[in-house]
Amino acid sequence: MALGIAIMKNPYALGFWCAIVALVLLSATYFYGVMLAHSLDRALLFLDSVSALIGVMAMVVVAWASLQTLRVKKRQLEQGKTLVLIWDTKVALRRVETVFDRYFWGSYWQPGRTFAEVMGELTGTPLEKSLEALKRQCRTLDQQVAGEGWHWLSNARELSDVATAMARERYQLDVCDPRADSPEGVVINRDFEVLVYTWTARLKTFDHQLDEMEVQYS
Repeated sequence: MALGIAIMKNPYALGFWCAIVALVLLSATYFYGVMLAHSLDRALLFLDSVSALIGVMAMVVVAWASLQTLRVKKRQLEQGKTLVLIWDTKVALRRVETVFDRYFWGSYWQPGRTFAEVMGELTGTPLEKSLEALKRQCRTLDQQVAGEGWHWLSNARELSDVATAMARERYQLDVCDPRADSPEGVVINRDFEVLVYTWTARLKTFDHQLDEMEVQYS
């Protein structure tokens, strides 16, 4: 039954069985013709030859269908592995987004910052660690998806570059303290605004591309 199902899933199965039926009908007609015109022995010899031919054809088709089934299963396993990597990359990206918001808009201005943070560096910070984890995950995803180069790793590196630039720009804001010259102490820095916009745009693009890839492999 399992082999029969594998064959019927083959798009060429209908043609194969039509050919078998036609061969059987022609063989039966020829068999009776030989039996009536010549002898039963010659007819039986012909019937044995036809039966052997049909058996060989059936074995070839079954073997080919089994090979196709194995290929389909292998492809499904690869798709499942890729989907898991996509989901893990999404988790790593969400982690970067959460830590980024906490770093720049939450605890960044609170006491307890490291010397690297005060100097506008991400070295050793949770944000740097989450970005490095995202890079590792993207490298694994690129290795799984052959033919696309280092597309996802490049995306992660671009996010890391923007975050580093924002940390340095924030350091400049701390040093210059523009609030002292701004009305009502409001900080307005166009370069920093551009970096914030760039970060948001690249983050959304990254997430959107992962969604498209997930649909592709689902």
